[in-house]
Amino acid sequence: MREFFVSVGVSAAISFFAWIAVQLNHIIGVTLFIFAFLVPPILFREYYTKRPRMLVPFFAVSLVLAVLLTPPPVTGPNVEFGLHFVMGCEGGEGNTWPLSGGELTYFCNKPFADSTISISGVAWKSAGVRLPVLGRYVTIHEPLGKADNAYRKATERVESEGYLKLVDDYGTYSRIIRDALFAKDGECVYLAETKVLGGGLAVISARGPCRGVKGFALRWHDDYLWNTSEPPIFREYRFNWSSSGSVRVGRFLPSDWPEDWVKNTYKAIEIELKGTGYVRRMEGKSGDCRWSLWARNEKAYYVALKEKEILVLSGETKEVKNSAEKISPCDLRNAREVHEPTPEEVLKSVIKELNGSFVMKPAKEPALWSLAGKEFLTSVGGRNLSVNLLVYGIRGQCEYARYLLDTSNETTSICLERDGYFVAVAVRGEARDVSFVLSSIKRPKRT
Repeated sequence: MREFFVSVGVSAAISFFAWIAVQLNHIIGVTLFIFAFLVPPILFREYYTKRPRMLVPFFAVSLVLAVLLTPPPVTGPNVEFGLHFVMGCEGGEGNTWPLSGGELTYFCNKPFADSTISISGVAWKSAGVRLPVLGRYVTIHEPLGKADNAYRKATERVESEGYLKLVDDYGTYSRIIRDALFAKDGECVYLAETKVLGGGLAVISARGPCRGVKGFALRWHDDYLWNTSEPPIFREYRFNWSSSGSVRVGRFLPSDWPEDWVKNTYKAIEIELKGTGYVRRMEGKSGDCRWSLWARNEKAYYVALKEKEILVLSGETKEVKNSAEKISPCDLRNAREVHEPTPEEVLKSVIKELNGSFVMKPAKEPALWSLAGKEFLTSVGGRNLSVNLLVYGIRGQCEYARYLLDTSNETTSICLERDGYFVAVAVRGEARDVSFVLSSIKRPKRT
């Protein structure tokens, strides 16, 4: 009987790969299915020659296994949906300049920021398969070369028409591979090479008034600009607050939550503390206890996690430390000092970077709220420019600030990551001067 089970296993293995092959090439897939039923009896012909009646159960079991190995049906979005999604509108026929090529081509006009822009996209499908039983989608080939070539040619067409590249890495969509913003006489063109839902790559373009084009490029943002004294998460999850002397004590014990959710909430509190300007000064971990101490001026927050309970202490730094020793199950055990920079120190470092190339003269306080910020005046070739520098603790805050800053045709911004903070740099002036300033900033990074 050993030969029987081994032959069935060989048939099942060939059927497994046949299901993968049939998604790529029907002829090869069908051929493998035939092999799944013919190859095992040939390999074990001595066994089946002596016991020909075992061929019947062999074919029956192999057929059942082949059916059970059928990959789950594909229910995810296709490339057509993915291209519509990334363009943000229903596509049709139209002038797709500066794009060309693509297995799929779409065009539409859409209002953005009180103007109407033309949006076009070309896309290519990736070659992929669904794994039998598991159902996981695996990409075998991604048409990166075709997308790269289309993006390069589109860039050449835009620049040949006299458009000036303002900045690379402009957009905020996480699936973007590369993108750039171009301008000429109040008109802008935005190009992006991006992955799309459904398994594929696309190159998209938006052209029209700069205000609308920038609104399109920056549409993937969170409404995350807030100026509060404490993280919004404390109100969202309704911590049970009480007092211990001059210290506020907050407890959160979601008994019906999975442990991972509680851990993620603890991490979210730390992220939002940074978003409100608090700087981590101490942290520790002991067994199933972990804690951190955050300070801003004279005020501090102590956050502790033990099993599924989160404890928060708020007040003056000295009083918070004393209360932590008395109230917290984690107290200050295994304390480790943390030397993180403040938002003001990050702002000074970026100003120093810019002062290496320009003379930055302080002008006024920036219009938007930030952890630290300044507006400066500088000049390039005798022409004046306005430069806004705004420091935030959370990526979404920086991106939303960009969205608010880039409402005019003359302002262009980028987001830089510096020492764990995010700095919005917005420059207002003529396109060539804006491009010169933004490209001169050291170590630019996509954030």
